[in-house]
Amino acid sequence: MSENSAYDASAPEGAAPQATQYLSKRDAKWLLITTVVLVIGFIPVYLHMRDKARKSTCTKNMGGIMEAMMLYATDNDNRLPPMFESDQDLEPSVGSDGKAITWVSLISPHKSERISFVCPSADPVEYAYSTSYDGKDAIASTYGYYGVYAGQNLDLIENPDGVILLTETANAGANGTYNPLPYKSTKNDGMIIGWNNSNVEPDEQTKAVTRLAFKDTANGSFGQKSGRHGEINHAITASRQKLYITSDTIATEYNRSKYTLSGYWREPILRR
Repeated sequence: MSENSAYDASAPEGAAPQATQYLSKRDAKWLLITTVVLVIGFIPVYLHMRDKARKSTCTKNMGGIMEAMMLYATDNDNRLPPMFESDQDLEPSVGSDGKAITWVSLISPHKSERISFVCPSADPVEYAYSTSYDGKDAIASTYGYYGVYAGQNLDLIENPDGVILLTETANAGANGTYNPLPYKSTKNDGMIIGWNNSNVEPDEQTKAVTRLAFKDTANGSFGQKSGRHGEINHAITASRQKLYITSDTIATEYNRSKYTLSGYWREPILRR
């Protein structure tokens, strides 16, 4: 009698044997193979859905951070927050926890609890840390603020649709990001967008902005590099317009006829 049949004493003579309730080894093998194929086939779908959800969260974070910056400006004569509190060497001052006192520290009381300063796609090595005024843990961040507008009146932004105030950045040159002039005192500079030749202000020799979260740009080669979301990073302008930017956005140059940097990195009116 085969292993796939069962004897039933009450069955009429000549009746076919009943099938066993147990899977044969062959059936179990095919069930396993089918399950593995389905799981493998679902992985790309899962990764796509996960990445889409992370991009959506990142965009939501940046909108919420900009909202907090605008609330800060409302409370401070229409002025954006300073980049950081500085010491005599123009390096970031530190709080009691040893972390830098930055714009993140200053606007955090205005931020919704549902909004994070961290992109869910960011690598933890890219996190920068700012002190928290409420006695809680230091605040991790993966977004940077364009330094030339720090402390400036919003009315001085000549073309708010064309100026990036906030985008995705990496700390201390993590993952080969472009950071030729790191801040030395705190080793936390990922929340600050600076320039290749200065951490104070750009000039006619400025060729690029720094710390944008595009991998393998440390050698000054900016074309077709990976961002946090494929080849792009999220950015948001002074008018709160949301953008996708690629790694070539890092490069800029001084426009002598307009007395300002090119691309998204224009300077305030009064500095020209």
